[in-house]
Amino acid sequence: MKLSAPDYVILVVEDLDRALLFYTGILGLNLGHRSGEYAQLDTGATRLALYTRSAMANILHMPLEAPRDSMPGFEIGFKVADVDAAFTELVGDGAAPVVEPTDRFWGQRTAYIRDPDGHLIELAQDTRAPKSTERNQPE
Repeated sequence: MKLSAPDYVILVVEDLDRALLFYTGILGLNLGHRSGEYAQLDTGATRLALYTRSAMANILHMPLEAPRDSMPGFEIGFKVADVDAAFTELVGDGAAPVVEPTDRFWGQRTAYIRDPDGHLIELAQDTRAPKSTERNQPE
């Protein structure tokens, strides 16, 4: 067996309407479709979906605790053209700030916000010039 790129990522959320308001209203993602306690966002090849905690608990036949701010399990990363502008806009629209824009040694400027369920969202801007892929052409 060989796995390839993820087909989708599902975030477990407490309140689907509240989560959709954040992801469509604040982050500006488009809703692909919604069915009951599940909603899928239109995010290209790897889809991002939202599923209520109670519905997931029913599927798994076990109770699920909500994540705590001090115990994030993962982050969702989005590339942006300008981290500072994106962070300022999103926080101004109601996103919870976590880490202000910061230059990273690996060649990115990043910032972090949280969604209403405590999931970390990273905003990343490449700061290193892309490597040229052109070969020297003889003259």
